[in-house]
Amino acid sequence: MTIFRFALIRAFRRPLNLLLICGLPLAAAFLPAAPGWVVPIGFQMYGALLLFGAFLMLRSVVDDGASGLFQRIGAAPVTQFRYIWETFLAYALVLVAQNAIMVGLGVLVHGERLRSPLLLFVAFAAFSLTSLSISLAGGALLRNRDTAYQALSTLLMVMAMIGGFFWPLEILSPALRRAAMATPCYWLVHAMETLQRGGPGGQFVLSLAVMLLFAIAFLLVGSRRRLA
Repeated sequence: MTIFRFALIRAFRRPLNLLLICGLPLAAAFLPAAPGWVVPIGFQMYGALLLFGAFLMLRSVVDDGASGLFQRIGAAPVTQFRYIWETFLAYALVLVAQNAIMVGLGVLVHGERLRSPLLLFVAFAAFSLTSLSISLAGGALLRNRDTAYQALSTLLMVMAMIGGFFWPLEILSPALRRAAMATPCYWLVHAMETLQRGGPGGQFVLSLAVMLLFAIAFLLVGSRRRLA
């Protein structure tokens, strides 16, 4: 069995992973639009589910580093780089497939109120890669398993809160809105709002570019630094 196939199977072994990957996202698609929200509530909250779903899946990489797996890999014809990349690609495939289901359900539930579903899928796919990259980099920088879990869960919650997943960005103070721009969450919300408002295509492309730059930066950290 290849590392890629093993990672796919592993992604669905934990009940909490199944809930975040399959259950909650599907339920979120049925949440209605609400006053003050440009995007249906469920689609903004779905960003937080992606963020924490990526974290839960990549906990397996942190666990493997703490268990000494990478020392054993060093004696086998499999490099840490290959292990990380095949695992990352497997989890990315899971999240991107989930994005397709989420957007498809959104079209069925919200109809024409959900504008540009294909571009919305592209925005979710970019954010999925970014979410995985953040957790991978966190696991590489914080090698102690408990410290990594606590720090990452706190960081992700703060990012989700100021990034606009739980309430409209307009209610935040100007200082918090400026701080939110330093998170990929803000740029996912910005991309979704641009699509819903029919804004300039350049604004959507900018949002995608920023999310992908975040993904590349965190990937470079997470894939090059030894995890054990």
